[in-house]
Amino acid sequence: MDGLKRVGAVVLGSVLLVGAFLAYTRDRPGGNGPRPEETPTAGWFAAACELPIEQLERIQRGTMAGRSPEIVVVPKEPNYFGSFQIATHSGPWDYIQGVPLVLYGPGYIQPKGPLTLDRPVTVADMAPTLADLVGTPLPDDRPGRPLTEALVPRSERSGPPKMILFVVWDGGGTNVLTRWPNAYPNLKRLMSEGVSINDASVGSSPSVTPAIHATMGTGAFPDQHGIVDIPLRKGSRVPESYPNKSPKNLELTTLADIYDKATANEALIGLIAERAWHLGMMGHGAFTPGGDKDIAVMSEAGDGTLVTNPKFYSLPPYLDGIPGFESDREITDLSDNIDDGLWFGHKIPTEHRAGAANPVWTRYQSRLLRAVWENEGFGQDDVTDMFFTNFKEIDLIGHVYNYTQPEMRSMVEHTDVVLGEMMEYLDANVGKGEWVIALTADHGSGPDAYKTGAWPIDEKRLQIDIAVEFGARVTELFQAQRPTGIWLDEETMEQHGVTNEELADFVMDHTIRQNWKEGKRLPAGYRERGNEELFAAVFPTDRLDEVMECAG
Repeated sequence: MDGLKRVGAVVLGSVLLVGAFLAYTRDRPGGNGPRPEETPTAGWFAAACELPIEQLERIQRGTMAGRSPEIVVVPKEPNYFGSFQIATHSGPWDYIQGVPLVLYGPGYIQPKGPLTLDRPVTVADMAPTLADLVGTPLPDDRPGRPLTEALVPRSERSGPPKMILFVVWDGGGTNVLTRWPNAYPNLKRLMSEGVSINDASVGSSPSVTPAIHATMGTGAFPDQHGIVDIPLRKGSRVPESYPNKSPKNLELTTLADIYDKATANEALIGLIAERAWHLGMMGHGAFTPGGDKDIAVMSEAGDGTLVTNPKFYSLPPYLDGIPGFESDREITDLSDNIDDGLWFGHKIPTEHRAGAANPVWTRYQSRLLRAVWENEGFGQDDVTDMFFTNFKEIDLIGHVYNYTQPEMRSMVEHTDVVLGEMMEYLDANVGKGEWVIALTADHGSGPDAYKTGAWPIDEKRLQIDIAVEFGARVTELFQAQRPTGIWLDEETMEQHGVTNEELADFVMDHTIRQNWKEGKRLPAGYRERGNEELFAAVFPTDRLDEVMECAG
């Protein structure tokens, strides 16, 4: 009987503890009273525990204490932060996480075509796979594992490849390729004649460019490499992850860092991409002790000007004025079958401009790549050279026009043409059977709100609602916000007596009607959904371990 009493006491204590978690309410000093009956709160903890464990694991891998936001937000699928015109793509859901993972290289990559493995595969597996090809292993404490099933056994290789090309179709996830299956014949060739891993995923959330490119380069997730998002916390500040194009916040060495040093910097290492966000897939350059100034070319100025951080990287001067831009404009103009100076009715830049949602820069980037390879001699000796490139425009099309629209089909077609041109160059100048290409994406593309019924969450309206509830100014309370998290000002929180748990519980109750223009009628299709809550989970980041234990 005593044993039964003890068991009963433990059960009663557990029930009371769970009840305490579920008892959060808006009835607090300075609040606006309880929530309306039609949107009762279930408590942040209970909601977080109900997230699928796979989603929580992705969030956990993407979280680093002291850098990640104080509040994790997970919209109800397919809701997203943005507008009816602009979709975003950051989150733990399968439709965002699914990406192609393609390896090709006769003599190095087995011609198996689509390949399903008996273990989860993420983009963290790419760096150790390529490390196997150059005989330079990564540290054992990194979760990425080589995809040996895709590789020709070492004993059957003639030696290391002369060149490895790492290509990222930014935003070109599985949902984009599935939507436009006939738009990429060159990629299909790589998939069938090399290896295409089925069910590959990003593996962590936030699924954003800086974080995932660092995962590709290091073979580890943000909880180790530290690039958690576009911004990140550094003490009391929330700066950009790559301030002034510096890699100082990337905590782990990359494959290129380790390999270049192993060759006494004889290997040629290079990158061409739009922004510093992509540096993580290549590495630190001269920032790493013993490293040299690898080529890192970025076009983030938006006017065609190519830039770098000359302290850690080099920028070849001959890239200023590479011809062919006018030809790329003409090809883009004609790709919609109308010779009108427009692309699907959109203006085409009349001068060099990266970061535009059209194919011109993608085609021009191909010219820059070939210029670097030819002038620097990539793939011309027995020391394997590595080059990394990101084609950003697929992602931009997904944001601006949505991946379901014909602009995306055209963008994928142009990017695939460039892929074919790169393969032709490598065959002709490096040699057939002398090179390897690895291609993936950093995430999928966001949904079309009208077609899916998603609600585009207005970040500013949410912030105003929070600030009013807790009697604070938006500019004082929020240091930064992204689609998966909120960075809060600690002093303001303390001054107003607000806990992270109270704020999380408040956001959990935020509805479609509260997130719409005050006094305005909801858009058609949403008018009967005004009381629908927008978030599947909102919780303090420092309580993630408790949530994982509860859910797992």
